[in-house]
Amino acid sequence: MITVAVVGGVALLIANLLGDAALFFYNADEAVERRDELASQRFRLQGTPLSEPVNTFFQDRPVLAFPVGFNEAVVDVVHTGDPPELFQPGVPVVLEGAWQQGPGPSPVIASDGWHFASDRMLVKHDNDYRNRDDYDERITEADQGGALP
Repeated sequence: MITVAVVGGVALLIANLLGDAALFFYNADEAVERRDELASQRFRLQGTPLSEPVNTFFQDRPVLAFPVGFNEAVVDVVHTGDPPELFQPGVPVVLEGAWQQGPGPSPVIASDGWHFASDRMLVKHDNDYRNRDDYDERITEADQGGALP
């Protein structure tokens, strides 16, 4: 009896690990391009937040709303849960969730009738540490037509 319980527990653990590994990863432009085939699937979306998130309510629950971009594609994101400490505009994120038809709460930037409903967020970071002045300078350059490094 104990052996059956242990084998069952190990099988459940392996199934959960394989399920997480099976989530596909798409950059925002690829996810928009493949939206019809991804519409009912959970996947990981990578993009760079384009503005400060707005704390708001959506469908009676607290959420963060913000746009992410990649290669000129913009996706409206509605994220449930607390963001990581390093979350900020200009720092790439990986979001887990699925497409939802219908606009999310403000700000609606993409205006394409869809948003990405996320419940897990990872922040990409590198080994370069920059102070806030460096970040503000890069954003100002991007606003004037330059590209973010």
